[in-house]
Amino acid sequence: MNNRQSLPQSAKNNESDVIHRASVIGYAVMRELHRVLADPQYPDDVTLGLLMGMTMFLDDKIGPIRCSHLMAQAPGIVLKADAYVAEPQVAHYASMLEAFGEHLIDAAQGRLRLGN
Repeated sequence: MNNRQSLPQSAKNNESDVIHRASVIGYAVMRELHRVLADPQYPDDVTLGLLMGMTMFLDDKIGPIRCSHLMAQAPGIVLKADAYVAEPQVAHYASMLEAFGEHLIDAAQGRLRLGN
């Protein structure tokens, strides 16, 4: 039996809310990063880079064993749950993330001074 099965219903709902919120925000951030980094000459390279970055982040935060397990389970979870993020869910975060994206573009093009 896993930890989730032994939780009371209110804790399961709270865990589900946290997972849902994190997935919507994560999707919105990745979408904005993809927009900023997109290169029409290399369309798959940005996607691969984002996937590699997410993997490195997970490896750093939770370790290689748990990261490997989560990454192996992810496609099945997405397909099983027919997971997607609807546009109204992203709209809540869009303006902030678009502003963040514009700052990234400015920084990459040398129009924004970073640091001291």
